[in-house]
Amino acid sequence: MSCRLTAETIIEIILAARDDPRWSNDYDFLTIMTDANLAELSVDATSNHIHRLAELDTPRSDGRRKRAAVVCSDELAAGLLVYYEARSKSERATDERYFKAEAHARAWLAGDASIGEHEQSSLSA
Repeated sequence: MSCRLTAETIIEIILAARDDPRWSNDYDFLTIMTDANLAELSVDATSNHIHRLAELDTPRSDGRRKRAAVVCSDELAAGLLVYYEARSKSERATDERYFKAEAHARAWLAGDASIGEHEQSSLSA
């Protein structure tokens, strides 16, 4: 994703992916945000967005929890993504985590348990 992102734009991208005939509900996900502007996503919009995504979030056929890794190097967006991650854990069937580096996101998706939360973070530095 690379643009000025609103909650609605993100939902539209997800719905378009689900309409693709190659879509599988059993996939784990990797989203890379490059030059993404999340300035329009307020805390309230993020809370509403979590509820909307929870409605679309269906379980895998094998019963395992799906994983979604979001990579974003923008420090300003990072705070909102970490907030989203923390708030969405109780409502979503998908375990979604934020990463600054694509390599760490891919390692976590591949099952590397040594990758810590946010792999991280300059947020706490």
